[in-house]
Amino acid sequence: MALPITILKNVLNFNLMHIDKVEMNTAKVHAYGEVHEQDRIIVHARPFKRVQCHCPVCGQKCVKDGHKHQEESSWRAPNLNGIPVYILYRPQRIFCPEHGALNENIPWADGTSRFTAAFNDEIAWLVCQMNKTAICELEGINWRTVGNCVKASHKRLEPDVSARLHDDVRRICVDETSYRKGYKYITVVYDMDKNRVIWIHEGHGYDVFAEFCSLLTPEERDKIEIVAGDGAGWIDSCMKFFPNATRCVDFFHVAQWINKALDDVRISTAAKAKREYNRLKDEYLKTEAEAALAIEKAEQEYHDALRELSDMPRRGRPCARKLELMSFIAEYESEQAGSAKDSQPRPAGRPRKVQLTPEHEASLQELADRIDAFKGARFALGHNPENCTEKQVEKLQLIENNYPDLYRAYQLKEALRLILHMKDREQAACELAKWIEDAKNSGIKAMQKLADKIENRHLENILNAIECQANSAKSESTNTTIKGLIKLARGFQNMQNMISLIYLKCSDIVIPLCNRPQPSAKYLARKRKRANELRRLREEKRRKEFAA
Repeated sequence: MALPITILKNVLNFNLMHIDKVEMNTAKVHAYGEVHEQDRIIVHARPFKRVQCHCPVCGQKCVKDGHKHQEESSWRAPNLNGIPVYILYRPQRIFCPEHGALNENIPWADGTSRFTAAFNDEIAWLVCQMNKTAICELEGINWRTVGNCVKASHKRLEPDVSARLHDDVRRICVDETSYRKGYKYITVVYDMDKNRVIWIHEGHGYDVFAEFCSLLTPEERDKIEIVAGDGAGWIDSCMKFFPNATRCVDFFHVAQWINKALDDVRISTAAKAKREYNRLKDEYLKTEAEAALAIEKAEQEYHDALRELSDMPRRGRPCARKLELMSFIAEYESEQAGSAKDSQPRPAGRPRKVQLTPEHEASLQELADRIDAFKGARFALGHNPENCTEKQVEKLQLIENNYPDLYRAYQLKEALRLILHMKDREQAACELAKWIEDAKNSGIKAMQKLADKIENRHLENILNAIECQANSAKSESTNTTIKGLIKLARGFQNMQNMISLIYLKCSDIVIPLCNRPQPSAKYLARKRKRANELRRLREEKRRKEFAA
């Protein structure tokens, strides 16, 4: 039958220590603006004799030199059913011939951290799964303590991060991602073969990437075969560090460029249609206003003629002016009798209301219906034709019949998308040259600008990507993961804590958890290899469908 202390050691994974005494006490903690009582387990322990008085730097056995503090120091261990566990011990002061006077190495401590390795690993694993606020409430620790635990765990699990740079790196992709508002960026270098982040640094641009290149030896830089990324000029400038590498522009960014140009054409087309509607409406209103003004003027002349005629003598031979007035009045009354009159007479002195004719109203309504039907065309234009719904197909037909420039831009987008799915470099070069010529001759400003950009800056890099079939999709996926980590953590004040968390999450490091099964490195390697194979098969199937 096991003793309670033995069970406690096994449950809490206490190694290399003798437990002298275990007690429980109650402490007052401040939480949520109130004072609460919390139970705690206090473990009084001491290291095994064979691991006492060792230097924490070199591990050499040293002589005792008394105690630095009179009180016992405490280390936080994993909770036991929600009850915090603390290990108390009074460290020995030692004198190392090489490093001088130091506190002895504590075997259960995680480096210089005041937490055990198991506690730090548990916090690091939780940070990869949930937000820091929930972790603080679950474990009863401070917000900033979470980041320190992550940093301590990563430092122990991977003492030398630079080893990733020297582990036969051949294909890399480079990208920057924002981690805070105010144009705060980090540069991430990703190993495409091992599916892991190998380098992270604050900032972006030539100087930052050149610093990464300086960390590699000339032999390692010669081994780099592919450098993928977006169309940033600073990546092109750093290609001088990799004499044998091929620069590739990711297809995702090329598709992003063409979709942005297509969206600009869509916005300008919608604005042009709205302006045409307003212009036509103003023209119709102006025409009707001029007609109403002419009618009012004729009415005024008619009433003036009636008054002047009534003032003339009725007897005698009519004069020429009277005959003229009588002729004008008769002609006006005959016109009014032959034209459609208002159902209700207009009160005298009130201006005539300007109203559009039925023909004008029908023309404007037709144009307004066309503009309303144009709404939501962004999703139809962005979808692949084979994935469009019936409603989106109708919108594309509407665009084809009424907006030729926009439909021409859509055709150019689809043509470029098909080019990016080719595998033969020579065929892709011919098609891309033809596409550039068509875009320049289209008369669409956004497409002409994109064609110049591709021809002058990115043509060779796009063809390299088609030939090598290299893209930075995994890097973009890593950026999404980084964004998710930052969002879960509600942001980071300490850059090193964030970098440590990214290294833990975006790699094949297995964070050990006490009494829980964890995947091995071999299992993760097989899983990664299988995922790469399935992705390759999907891409080949997609290309065959496009070819058919």
